[in-house]
Amino acid sequence: MFAQRTAWSAEFLPSHTCGTPGLIPNGVIHGLRYNMGDKIRYSCESGFVLEGHSILTCIVSAGSGAQWDFPSPFCRAEGACGGTLRGTAGSITSPGYPAEYDNNLDCTWSILSEPGDTIALVFNDFLLEDKYDFLEISGTDAPSIW
Repeated sequence: MFAQRTAWSAEFLPSHTCGTPGLIPNGVIHGLRYNMGDKIRYSCESGFVLEGHSILTCIVSAGSGAQWDFPSPFCRAEGACGGTLRGTAGSITSPGYPAEYDNNLDCTWSILSEPGDTIALVFNDFLLEDKYDFLEISGTDAPSIW
């Protein structure tokens, strides 16, 4: 009898999946594939507005494996305080400015920029009610609260 031996080896390839980007409250995700090059799209239920990028792409990042190119967006109630600024300039005001704003508002603004860009905030008219109101600015550094 003749016995034949076959040489073989196994190679484990790095994962090229971003995994599920997650559901968002009052939102809908379109797309079921989460591998490198795949795209998913978010939309919001009636009465809500999408804030952030509606389309995310699974990309390969050096040293990090696969990841989504932008954070998941969120759905904001229509007419709610807050929003998203894109582009090279913009303006943020409180609801009804220059009149006083209502109590118990929770306004969240997102400022989207390209990697490496600098964001400068210039306050022209700014007044908070002591002990009740605050401003929090967060990003890549630790948040600052005034």
